[in-house]
Amino acid sequence: MRGTDIPCLVVMIAKALVFHNELSMKDVKLEGDYRVLYVGICGTDIAILKGSYKPRKLPLVLGHEFSLEVDGKVYTSEINVVDWTCDYCRRGEYTHCENRKAIGIDLDGAMRENISVPRYLLHRGNTPLASSLAEPTAAVLRMVELLRPSPEDRALVIGDGPVGIISALVLSREGLDVTLKGKHRERMMVASSMGVKVAEPQGKYEVVVEATGGNALNEAVQHVKPMGKVAVKSTHGLNVPLDQTKVAVEEISVIGSRCGPFYLWDKAVRYTKELGLEDMVKMYSFRDYAQAFRDVMERRVVKAVLDLS
Repeated sequence: MRGTDIPCLVVMIAKALVFHNELSMKDVKLEGDYRVLYVGICGTDIAILKGSYKPRKLPLVLGHEFSLEVDGKVYTSEINVVDWTCDYCRRGEYTHCENRKAIGIDLDGAMRENISVPRYLLHRGNTPLASSLAEPTAAVLRMVELLRPSPEDRALVIGDGPVGIISALVLSREGLDVTLKGKHRERMMVASSMGVKVAEPQGKYEVVVEATGGNALNEAVQHVKPMGKVAVKSTHGLNVPLDQTKVAVEEISVIGSRCGPFYLWDKAVRYTKELGLEDMVKMYSFRDYAQAFRDVMERRVVKAVLDLS
């Protein structure tokens, strides 16, 4: 079992992005042992702002993709605070802890100047910017672990956001022939510049990844071969239609996945650099958060990251 040590909690006044009906920057009194360096804006953050994803806590400091400074070194962090006592934790499946609380969703997140997190969540990073991309990369690695694709498979990724691009790059690294289908010109240009094959689908695929952040599950099902696999990565909180008859008759596997467990994080940190993920980022100062959120919501950028360093 991993350790359950927590840092010495230091309470301080610091600037934070707080959501409560609207998003605003406030001076708040929060625990904060470690300095936050960079924090990414995720599709889940956008869904919370839109009201489709309901957090358990309000007001809430957003942010769960981040890098931080610990003892003068760069780290990144998992997001699931767990109890280590439930059946899932005892089996090592702690990301499904019955009493888990997720940073930035159930607990105040990292869009603030300082943060406290249990040390068992920490992983050594590389550069501060790349390390802020480790969480979505670990989540994609978990998806691949559950999919268990063959290198001979053809894969289609639907969605030109960060998770879509990371999925395409990781599946390509696994040896698959990968096509990314997008609909936002600027994002598709970024994906293409990073080595992703961007094109309209041709025929049907053994593996289809739905990573649009929207209502595209049925579209994914239409593109998969009989006995193929559809990976669901969007976490928008919406109820979406599904052609259940097609799924049943064609024996299609629909596979959900969420956070990457600890044993995938070293690889995730390494991949942030090896796959050149910093190339999809546009940086914003912390005070320019409103523009950053607007650009993400209007699909003007692939990945917006706030600089708190």
